Amino acid sequence: MKSIRAVFAATIISLFCFGLANAQNKSVEDQRPRNIELNGVRLASVLAALAADYKVTIGLEADPAKPESMIDMHLRAVVFRQILDGLVQAEPLYKWRENNGAVDVLPVGGGLLDANIPAFEVKDVNRAVAISRLFGLPEVRELMTANHLRSRPPSPPSDRSKDERLSFDLRGVTVRQALNQIAHDSGANVWVFRSYSDGTYEVTMGCC
Repeated sequence: MKSIRAVFAATIISLFCFGLANAQNKSVEDQRPRNIELNGVRLASVLAALAADYKVTIGLEADPAKPESMIDMHLRAVVFRQILDGLVQAEPLYKWRENNGAVDVLPVGGGLLDANIPAFEVKDVNRAVAISRLFGLPEVRELMTANHLRSRPPSPPSDRSKDERLSFDLRGVTVRQALNQIAHDSGANVWVFRSYSDGTYEVTMGCC
């Protein structure tokens, strides 16, 4: 039986960095048992480790009242669904759900990112450009403006992501589903949307 054990966030991050698969599968149905020992680990770091270990895309829309959550969780012989259930029990601000092969983690009261967009198309761009174009769509700009949010300056892209060539044409999806697509196709497999009390927001993709 494999164990996922972490006392510090660095341990979780090291699990994430083992590697990522570029394919959606039925990881939510994975029945491999795990032991989980988490003490004060960031929720986003836990999700990044799970995304790597189970080879599934996970998106986190952080609760604006608490952009960072620390997790304490101690579970024995649990499968993937039970781990996710344990996470939202440990931090009851959140719920999780399946979304076309990905896993969404979002505030229990709902999130901003379920807003629909009629079309989103990119060709031969990296993840940073894809995110920028997504949040530059008129519908998404209006959504952020209506919620009094403005973008924080993005971090410089990594050397790896600079060489990405993402291309897709999405129709009738949500902002969340578009982020899932970017994360999946780039191999990042995890993304986080955070909004802050100063009226700014940011999107991070990859390790968290």
